[in-house]
This record gives sequence, structure tokens and C-alpha cells, in this order.
Amino acid sequence: MPNIELPVLLKNGEIVENTYQLIEDDLIVPEGDVLLTVEQLELLESISGKKALFITVDSSPETIELPLSKLDTIFIEFAGFNDGRGYSFAALLRRHGFKGELRAIGDIFKDVLNYLKRSGFDSFVIKEGKDVHEAASGLNDFKAPYQQSTAVTSAHYQTGSIV
Repeated sequence: MPNIELPVLLKNGEIVENTYQLIEDDLIVPEGDVLLTVEQLELLESISGKKALFITVDSSPETIELPLSKLDTIFIEFAGFNDGRGYSFAALLRRHGFKGELRAIGDIFKDVLNYLKRSGFDSFVIKEGKDVHEAASGLNDFKAPYQQSTAVTSAHYQTGSIV
């Protein structure tokens, strides 16, 4: 499970505390906002606060039907810098109509924030040991991207401009 005790960096540069809690091994659902694993989805209806789901490379949204309309946030794990499946998961979830918050967690650091934001992520948990304040400056490293943003739903094929 992720370290959800770390601060959360929002795509606008604001740094906030995480409000989600994990369900312990006893499977007793705590009051408030809760982060579930795919294996705990049967507990979704018993959550009183915001509902979040933790997706790993082993719980791909390509192979598992997810209750997207019932979730407020989806945490997508980046197990390593060289594993780009989290970007694909974000794009897939947005294409399937998920309107809630996408939160990148795991091997997340300053140099990848701009790309994550352009892929549809709303918030980020910076890798343990890295300075979240320093990383925040990476959100605006590039003002004019060369590629079309995958988070843009309607773009012109040739120019990448929004129609």
C-alpha cells in the first residue's frame, strides 16, 4: 500500500494534507474518507466519506470493471520511473468518463509532474525523500508543449489545437 501520510501536491501548485485513510487488516471501515484496494471494493457502499481506489499495475483498469461513478479519487501507482503504464491508465480512465480526481503516487518527482498533469492527473504524492516544495516548480516547466495533451478531449489531428 502507498504511504498516504505524505503531503499532496495539487496541479495548481497548492500543497495539502491527505484526507484518505486505509482499511486495516480487520476490514473495519473507518469514518471519513477511505482508500480501498481493488480487493476491498465490496466495502465501497459502507464508506461514509469520500471514496478512493488504489490501482497498481496488477489491477489495471483495462482488465477490471471499476465503479467509476461511485469514486471520488483514483490513486494510480507508479512503481518505477521507467514504467509508463500509469499514464495509460489515466488516459483510459478519462476516456471512460471518470471525472473525479486522479492522483499519481509512487516514483513521482519534479521532472515528471508536467507530463502527469498533461495526462489528466489532478494531484501528486511526491516520492518519499524528495522536497514537495521544490517539486512543485516542475508543474510549470513547459508552457507550450510539442505534443497534444492526452487530457484534451477534442483536438485537431494535424495541429493539436483545440477545436
